[in-house]
Amino acid sequence: MKATEQKVIRFIKENNLISEGDRVLIALSGGPDSVFLLHFFNKFKSKYKIVLGAVHINHLLRGNDSDRDEIFCKAICNELDIPIYTVKANVKLYAKRNKHSLEIAGRNIRYDFFEKILSTKKYSKIATAHNADDNAETVLLNLIKGTGINGIAGIPVKRDKIIRPILCLSKKEILEYLEDNKFEYRIDESNLSNEYERNFLRNNVIPLIQKNLNPSFTENILNSSLNFQRLNLFLEKMMVQLKSGIDIKKNKYLALPVKHFEIVDEFLISQLLKTLIDKNFNLQSNSDDLKKIFLIKNKQAGKSEELSNNLLVLKERDKIIITKKKPGKKNADKSIQIGKSVKVNDKNLSINQVIKSKVKIGKNKNIEFISGDNINDVFTIRTWQNGDKFYPIGMKGTKKLSDYLNEIKIDSFQKKNQLVLINNGKIVWIIGHRLDDRFKITSQTKRILKLCLN
Repeated sequence: MKATEQKVIRFIKENNLISEGDRVLIALSGGPDSVFLLHFFNKFKSKYKIVLGAVHINHLLRGNDSDRDEIFCKAICNELDIPIYTVKANVKLYAKRNKHSLEIAGRNIRYDFFEKILSTKKYSKIATAHNADDNAETVLLNLIKGTGINGIAGIPVKRDKIIRPILCLSKKEILEYLEDNKFEYRIDESNLSNEYERNFLRNNVIPLIQKNLNPSFTENILNSSLNFQRLNLFLEKMMVQLKSGIDIKKNKYLALPVKHFEIVDEFLISQLLKTLIDKNFNLQSNSDDLKKIFLIKNKQAGKSEELSNNLLVLKERDKIIITKKKPGKKNADKSIQIGKSVKVNDKNLSINQVIKSKVKIGKNKNIEFISGDNINDVFTIRTWQNGDKFYPIGMKGTKKLSDYLNEIKIDSFQKKNQLVLINNGKIVWIIGHRLDDRFKITSQTKRILKLCLN
């Protein structure tokens, strides 16, 4: 057994990447790394007692060369009697439509197709051919861009069903192995161009580091990456405990108790914030964002700061809220007739006449019943205004709407966008919160209307 093979076998065992009976799908591009991965697992499939398959995506980026890559992959799998699943994908068109770079577009297409084949063909794992050089490039890019611990942890050895068994090998080791065994592979000449950031590091920066500073640079980076990945696993366990009391609404907002900043170590809360922001809003926050969040925690309620990526952080009485910035213009007034519904932000508001037996007063503040006697059939929905007053149901006299919203401790970013339902110039409903007493149902009510926000 060759030293290179032993190295991979040891790496697989150390990281528990393969289990007996696994059905492993090889991500096969036709390049040297994926060809090595295919031949390695084909040689040792009996040792691991696994079933192999391969998947290839033709990105249609290099004309005839892309087609030749596909033909090559089919031929090598046919020779080894390994089933292969292929697809042609117009990456340029996908990138344009979704406003992504070609690199991001290609990655999204690849992993979407991988997931499809995993599901439909009942494979348990997919093996990608990332190597130690790829990892070093990733770490450097992330370090340069300031992505934090997650970034400099590099490429994960495994994530969900994705495994990377040859992350321990350098490009040089892979090429020498292929040469010794006379295994053919394809060359993607776009990798020689410095047009892409990764290629610039690969072709210019890393060779200089290896020549002038450290010949074992990629191996040392991998060791550091693995240590950072272990640190991340520890931090994730800690963060599960810290998430208690944090309110999260996917792609909308997240709210942390101010007390978290007082009782939790600053490093841990920083990691928690970055992880939650990046995951919840599907973006990459930066160190300046975290600095602004830490500064605002000492400011008075109602203060806000703009973050990157169109985000906003707000200080409330007892919590910090991170949310997406809303357009500067106020919501335009809307009209709604009885028997109709209208879109209100991301919900629908409907007003319908119902019979008395259908009236069920509950705790749901988004469903209310009012008297429909002596009112117009057309209502108006608008944002509340300074000077607005109403008669809170169950109380005598009027109350300023601004005072009421303060009393119920509504967050300031929600407060300024609070909507009211108007009829004949009178407030009928603080939508989602409280009715006006003038519109309550009595024993003399003849027409009943149901207000529903869902």
